[in-house]
This record gives sequence, structure tokens and C-alpha cells, in this order.
Amino acid sequence: MTINDIVRETIQSLKSEKRPLTPHNYQERFCAIANRYGFSVEECQRKEKFIKRLNETMQNDITKYNVNTLDELLIYLVSSLNRLTIGNSGKQKVVTITLIKHLLQMIARFPDQQARELANASLERIEHLCDLNSFEIITQKWEVLIASPETDYLPRLQKLAQSRSGDFMQLIEKIEQIVERQDRKEGDSLAGVADVIVSALTPSLTDKLDSEIGTLSYTLGNTPHLLYQEEIRAEIKALVERRIKIDKLEVKERILTIDEILSEVSVKIVNLMNNSNISNEKVKEVKAQLHAIDREGGDFETVKQKLLKIAESLELETKQLGDIMQHENRVIMQMQEKIKKLEQALQKAKQESKKDFLTGLVSKRGLDEELNRVDKSYRRYQIPYSIAFFDIDHFKKINDTYGHEAGDLILKQLGKIFLHLKRDVDIVGRYGGEEFLAILPNTPLEGAQIFAEKIRARVEEFSFVYKEEEVPVTLSAGIADVKEFATQKEVIEEADQRLYRAKHNGRNRIMPPLKVHA
Repeated sequence: MTINDIVRETIQSLKSEKRPLTPHNYQERFCAIANRYGFSVEECQRKEKFIKRLNETMQNDITKYNVNTLDELLIYLVSSLNRLTIGNSGKQKVVTITLIKHLLQMIARFPDQQARELANASLERIEHLCDLNSFEIITQKWEVLIASPETDYLPRLQKLAQSRSGDFMQLIEKIEQIVERQDRKEGDSLAGVADVIVSALTPSLTDKLDSEIGTLSYTLGNTPHLLYQEEIRAEIKALVERRIKIDKLEVKERILTIDEILSEVSVKIVNLMNNSNISNEKVKEVKAQLHAIDREGGDFETVKQKLLKIAESLELETKQLGDIMQHENRVIMQMQEKIKKLEQALQKAKQESKKDFLTGLVSKRGLDEELNRVDKSYRRYQIPYSIAFFDIDHFKKINDTYGHEAGDLILKQLGKIFLHLKRDVDIVGRYGGEEFLAILPNTPLEGAQIFAEKIRARVEEFSFVYKEEEVPVTLSAGIADVKEFATQKEVIEEADQRLYRAKHNGRNRIMPPLKVHA
């Protein structure tokens, strides 16, 4: 049962009884149905709030007269005022002044500066029992304020809320919903612009700016509203200019490389003509291949490969070269093989240097790079982060008892647990041995404590089995928030110290411990 269901049932109930759908009938029936279903609606509690402010005698009268609605309460109050006799004029004045003071106190909370100031001035004069002249001046000011068209807020609020409701709270809720939708649309739009900017910078001829482009991508991905800042726009412009400059230099270097290959091809053609039986027809064939490269186009690497292929075909055409040429060919082939192996080894080393082979997490080198990146974003754009050091308790004893193969199995399983529980933006890696480091962007200390406690609890309850024997495993953690410290080094040192205290205090815990809110 929802509020919408109660509204529908209220309307159907009034129609079935053929009662007019007036505000009074609607509110009375709506509150009765809401109360029946156990819903607490603030509008339905307003009568009780006002009754609690009355004295005990009036409250007893209201119970006796069975006052059920705000209208009935108002009729009762008016009747009570009318019943006051001349002999009760003193009491009547006290009640009237008290009522006026309550009304002025409510107006003093109204979001209108003129009304607040006038209400406070009126209360001050009532408290100090000023002369009639002062009250007349205040009365005239109230008349001017009430007559002013600027005090009619309802049409303007209805226009902003796109609603004809006469309830201020409903109108404010409508306006809040509209603002929230607009903010969400603006955030999505900015995120799309940030993606376009990063995509435009990414396809470059060289990887010399990959680190800076990666930092910018990370920053804009987390906080796209930074695009409004002049500093960010200037940084993007400077990065584009640097990329163009670097790409031009890269093009120049590649053209020089192709020129060198062409020169080598020319030399080979001359040598072949001087040292072999190559015919004019073969020379024409080589020229045709060179012209075909120009017509087909392609990127630098493709052109380079085609030229190398032509050069190799010329070498294959040599049938009468002597021992010197054969030796040169062997040397060239050996060098090409070495280069290929070196390139493969370099590529493999680049991949492995950022990933720990055993756990599948980020390596120590990768952690250092990521930590520098998030710290740079914090120093420049105030995007905070927290870190958490984890260490397996009694890991040496596990290795001594069950063997290093069991220890490796535990490290590998811990890597899976970290990968399962971390967010996409979190970076978790093996810091060394049995120690792990988690970098948690946009996460305060309490959020980092919650993450560390999840990891600790999951490890404690997880069943590590080696050769059909269960191995008990726990870990401890130390957490630090960058906003607590002046430098990255201090953050790391404090997190490490807190890990040490967690070990010293009995292990299988996090420091500082997570506070449990009541």
C-alpha cells in the first residue's frame, strides 16, 4: 500500500457515497484511510500538533466535543473566544496577546526578510509593552506589507513547480525534484563532453603523453564538473597543443626512417645491378611496386613494411652475389631476430611489470604509479582518497607448517577476494610478500574502514583448504585518509604504523577500528 493507493481509495470512497470532492471531505477521508493502514502523514497530524499547544482545559473540551478536523478546531477556538465575557476581559487580552505572539513567531520563520524583520519588531514591542503610537506605526507597516503584490508567493512558486497546488510544501518538493533532474541531466552531459575530450586526445602517434592523458581522463571521469573551471580548460588546451607538437616531431622522425629505408633500397638496387644479372624488366617491376605504395596510401608502419618487403624481394633476386653479400644477409637476419625478441621481451616486461603474476592484482610498480596519480589529482583538484595496508597474520608460520605451496595458494585466493569486493575505481595490489595495498579514490576514512572490515571478515570466514586440510587464515589492516596529512609519504607511513598497531593489539583487526553507530 502506497500514498498513491490511499489517494485512489479516498476518491473512490467519496464517489461511492456521492459526497462532494471538497478539500474538507477529501482531507477527512484521506487521513482516516491513512490511519487505518498505519501511515503517518504530516498533514494529518497538524490538528494534534496544534491541540498540544493549548492548555489542559481546552484539550479536555476538545476531547469532550469530539473535534476531529482542523476546521472543527478553528470553530471551537472561535467559539471559545466569543464566550469570553466582559468580566474575563483581562484573561481575553492575555489569550489574544499569546495567540498574536505565536502567529508572529511563525511569521518570523517565514522565508521573507521584510516579514521576518517586521514580525521580530512586533514581538519586541509586545514584550516591552510599548505605547499605542508604536503599535499604530507597526500596524501601518503590516498593512503596507500585506497590500504589496510582492508578498503573493504562490503564483511564482506554482510556475516554478509547474503545479497548481496551493500547498507550499508540495510546491517546494516539486521544485526540488525539477532541480534534481536538471542537475542529473547536466552531470550526464558533462560526463559525455569529458569522454569526447579524452577520446579526441587518445589516438596519438606516440605514447609520450599517455600518463598525462590518463590522469586527465581519471580526473574528468570522477568529477566532470571541473570542466567549468578555467584552469582545467587551459590545461586541456595546453595538452592539445603539446600533443600536436609531439605528433609533428613523431611524423618527422618516421619520415626520416622511411627516407633511410628508401636510401637503402636504392643502394641495394645499384648493388644488384652491379653484382648480378638483374634485368631492366626487374628494375621496372621494382619501380611499379614503389609507385603502387604511393597510390594505395596507408599509415607509416604499412608503408614501412611494404618498403621492407620490396627490399627483401630485391635481395631474393640476387643469384650471383658472393660470400660478402651472403654474410651481410646473415647478419641482417640475426639482427632482425634479436630486435623481434627484444620487442617481444619488452612488451611482455611492460605487461608483467604492472601485474603480479601470482595474485592477478596490481604489482608494486603499478601501485606506485597509481598512488602518484591519485595523489596528483588530490593536490591539484582536491579529489580525496584513502589507503589501506593489509597483512596476513602469522604467514611465516603457515609457510613453515604447510609449505610454501600452501602459502602461494592462499595469496592467489586472497587476490580473488580483493577483486570480488573492490569497486571498479579502486586499485588493489600486492605491495610485497604477504602485504597488500588498497587505494580507494573519493573515499573518506569511514568508507575505507568499511571496505577493510569487509575484506577482514570475508577472509576470516573463508575456508582455505590445502591437501584436504583447512588452513585458518586472518589478516590485519591499517587505514589512513589523505586529508589527515600534508604529504603522500606521511599517509603511507601512518597507514603502515596503524597496521603495526593492529598486529600488536592481537591481529585479525583493522586500525583505526570501525565505529558501530547506534
